Amino acid sequence: MSGETYNPSVAPRCPDWCVAPHGRYRGEEDWIHFGEPLRLTRDGIRAQLCLSVDPATGVHDGPHVLIGATEYSPVAAAALGRALTGLAELGLETPSPAAPPGSPDLPVSGP
Repeated sequence: MSGETYNPSVAPRCPDWCVAPHGRYRGEEDWIHFGEPLRLTRDGIRAQLCLSVDPATGVHDGPHVLIGATEYSPVAAAALGRALTGLAELGLETPSPAAPPGSPDLPVSGP
């Protein structure tokens, strides 16, 4: 990114959840705070908090919850979580045969 000023001694203030390695990148890439990814599915779908703060102006973009490639506001992500919980609870109330081998069983944790 040409023409940008970069001062590695000015570290952005991080939210408590930020795990970004600030100081490694120049420009906007160093302004992004991101949280530890949460693996949701075995095929690689992850959820992650992110927030961009312009160090010169202090203008915030976020926080957002990224789920795969889709960006949600925290309110929308919480609503999605409640909706998924409701679906799961309906499923728990319905007697069913054993799950077939290889079916996803959530939650998935770890990298």
